[in-house]
Amino acid sequence: MAQTNQNIDVADLIENQKFNWFRISILVWACAVMFIEGYDMQVVSYAAPSIIKTWHVSKAYFGPVFGFGLFGYMLGATMLSNLADRFGRKKLIVGGGLLFGAFTFAAAYSSSVTELLSLRFIAGLGLGCSIPSAIALTAEYAPSRIRATTISVIFVGYNIGSAVGGFIAAKFIPAFGWPSIFYLGGIAPIVLSLILVFTLPESVRFLALKQGRPDRVAAILAKLTGQTFAPGAQFILREENQPGLPVKHLFTEGRAMMTSLLWLAFVASLFGHVFLTSWLPTVLESSGLSLANAVMAGALLQAGGGVGCLFIGWLLDKRGIIAIALAFAIATPLTVMIGFLGASAALIMTLVFVLGICILGGQVGLNTVSGTIYPTYIRSTGAGWAFGVGRIGSILGPVIGGLLITVLPTTTVFLCAAIPVLCCAGATYFLARVPLAQPAREAPAVS
Repeated sequence: MAQTNQNIDVADLIENQKFNWFRISILVWACAVMFIEGYDMQVVSYAAPSIIKTWHVSKAYFGPVFGFGLFGYMLGATMLSNLADRFGRKKLIVGGGLLFGAFTFAAAYSSSVTELLSLRFIAGLGLGCSIPSAIALTAEYAPSRIRATTISVIFVGYNIGSAVGGFIAAKFIPAFGWPSIFYLGGIAPIVLSLILVFTLPESVRFLALKQGRPDRVAAILAKLTGQTFAPGAQFILREENQPGLPVKHLFTEGRAMMTSLLWLAFVASLFGHVFLTSWLPTVLESSGLSLANAVMAGALLQAGGGVGCLFIGWLLDKRGIIAIALAFAIATPLTVMIGFLGASAALIMTLVFVLGICILGGQVGLNTVSGTIYPTYIRSTGAGWAFGVGRIGSILGPVIGGLLITVLPTTTVFLCAAIPVLCCAGATYFLARVPLAQPAREAPAVS
């Protein structure tokens, strides 16, 4: 059926269409992007023991490789993500994939810590700009009623990629050496990026907002809706579009409180998240748990996170941001309790699994919120800066955690670990009360 309405609201069409094969294909491609990015984010961790042994360097000397990779990610997320709000999400996904793919591949040929950390820094730039763009693209094709769930699904791809990387490393490194996992981690994103050039559509919301190429918008909407559109049809997006630097608009038009609370929540969440994922097995073993059970507890934390991704995404669609506040509020006393359980393995395992649902799932919930509470013209910038600023917590969490476990008893360590979790609960509670932070359902357009 031909659509003859001369002013066609793109958001209205997206909102009222079923989740068809076109949308599923976008979700699959976004999951593939996140899968490979999950692999690449962890590749150095899996290769580190072999590299340290081969190069005869100390762990302390090798440590900056991790820091420079995170620093590159932080700069990519903050300084480059705004390009997606100017030039399109697809360009940044493809460009970022080519960048981190090329420099991950090059890392296979590095022969010193200096070379490797330089290459990981540049690869981090690509990772930092492509992840927020993938979130924005996914959000802009999802109807508001299931938007949080949809974004959560792509983060399951990220978690699976991180886990699969460990299995691949376990097989490849003994057989082919540590460079092999960098070869794979470099070739895969380059191949995927080249495929995406021909298969991944640009965000139709972005195209409509920029008021360019109506024929391109019509072609994408035809695949989305099964309709045809009359020549001369005007595609509009009933959202604000402000000139100037996108970063400025994160703190204007009444968004200063919203952005500040989101950043605080990201820093606090990632501080607690990485603190626990880095040191949980070590602290539990020192408190009397067997090594096997301590390692199992770390795995159960991640498993709980996988469940939490989908569960909290679903709750976000039903209840809004308050669902994240509730998750971190539940996690706060659980974190403290673990420190008092001694060697009670069964109870610790149960609490750690629930903790994974709340903290790791809650972090994915925050990732989702960063891609939904900003309008189209600053969505990638908003998500990117939240991710980038949040890396401060990722960097400080394991460092401060390492200092605490050397000078404090186990009970006090977990009490300290609960502080950022409580801060995140508070920040998200107040964020949920900010009117602009409520991603409202798009109402049908009036032409």
